[in-house]
Amino acid sequence: MKLEQLPLREIELAGKIVRVATPYILEYNEVRDLVLDIFAVYSAKINPSALALGELKREANADTYPVLFADKSTTQFNIIYDIEETRLTFETQCEAEAIKLYRILREYRIITPNLNYIRENLSGNLAEFVAALLWQIGSIKVSLGDLRPLFKVDERKNRSPIYIDVKCLPSYPAVNDFIISQAALLLSNVPFDMVCGVEAGSISFAALLAKELAKPMFFARKEKHYPEASLFEGIKSHELFRQRVLLVDDTLVKGWTKERIITEIRNQGGFVDACFVIFDREQGGKENLERLGVKLYSLTNRHAALSKRIPKAITFITDYEYDEIDDYFENPSDWHKRRNLPYYELTHK
Repeated sequence: MKLEQLPLREIELAGKIVRVATPYILEYNEVRDLVLDIFAVYSAKINPSALALGELKREANADTYPVLFADKSTTQFNIIYDIEETRLTFETQCEAEAIKLYRILREYRIITPNLNYIRENLSGNLAEFVAALLWQIGSIKVSLGDLRPLFKVDERKNRSPIYIDVKCLPSYPAVNDFIISQAALLLSNVPFDMVCGVEAGSISFAALLAKELAKPMFFARKEKHYPEASLFEGIKSHELFRQRVLLVDDTLVKGWTKERIITEIRNQGGFVDACFVIFDREQGGKENLERLGVKLYSLTNRHAALSKRIPKAITFITDYEYDEIDDYFENPSDWHKRRNLPYYELTHK
């Protein structure tokens, strides 16, 4: 068994100790394979000075695997076999190690969306509520570049410690339905005749939103695959003539892809004066759309996502990660320089 195969819950970080549980009773041979894999991850990504696993110590309902070091320092992997679950406790050498291990283990947590929990534990506005939902289902991803690569943004030239991926929304029907209903309510007084989604992440969302609003829907490719191809699928050119189009996408950064689509719709005789996104990264996209005469409607944004009112039991991120993301958004250029990364001042083609 590999760590990446194990569903986890009740992830807890307490000083130098990390505790997790899995709702499955693991067999001894599964635990042995799992511990070997966790040791491989630990020695590769957390403490390369770890030499090997020590001899298994077994008591009644618990196994302990010591981790051996040249200086005889101590790290232990403890497994407790309960009636209805298997619990794992990792005693590391320092808090920094525990934090790294926590950040690795949280990627394998069982995602159970709970709108009521958010209602009871968040005293925020709608934007913060939606952001909390995105955190809860793992749509907001964080990387510091030490455990996995930083995310590519700005046409894949620059880096970012945060990435928004809402393609998983259909996997969580209650969350998806809530976001669709809130989007429909937000757009209820916006005049338009049809919906245009953007490949690939927003196609399913745009289709469901169009159904909720009882409007026809088509989608736009980000670029033409060959010169003679149409940028649009699901509609013919003459069907755009004098039609008011609502552009729908999952996220907004600079808005350059949306500008290309808006220009093409207008070139074919259609009108675009409204754009909806679930998440606005607030990195100039709204202002760029305004210059085109397009008003932005969004459910949430990066300020809401980083609100301290959202409990850590929902975000699962550490204080250092909060600060790192905040520094990035404050000045992406300086953030790149501090990390000795090249930064490209991109201009729209």
